[in-house]
Amino acid sequence: MDNSSFTLVFGNSPFVRILDFFLTFEDFDYPTSQIAKETEMKWETAEAVIKILLKKKIIQKTRKVGKADLYSLNKKSDVTKLLIETDLKISDFFIKKELERQKAKIVA
Repeated sequence: MDNSSFTLVFGNSPFVRILDFFLTFEDFDYPTSQIAKETEMKWETAEAVIKILLKKKIIQKTRKVGKADLYSLNKKSDVTKLLIETDLKISDFFIKKELERQKAKIVA
C-alpha cells in the first residue's frame, strides 16, 4: 500500500493504515481478510484494530456474508466526519505544496 498524505502525517502504524483504508474506500464494506490484505498486515492485527474502530464508532458492522462480517466507515459519527474533513484538508495541503513545487521548477 502506497503512503497516502494521511499516513505521511500520522504515521504508518496498523491503526493509521486501517483508518486510512476506510477513509480512502469509504463507499463500500469489507471483510477483515480483505482489509488485512490491502493494508499488508496479519489478519489478527487487522481484527484487533477493527475492534478498536468499532468501539470508537468510526466504523460499523454492515452485514455478514457466509462466516465473514463486513465493515464500513460510519459516516453518521461526528468523529468520522471530522476525520474525513481532516483527511481532505491534509490531501489539499499536499496537492497545493506539490503544485507550488512544480510551478517553481518551471519558473527556474
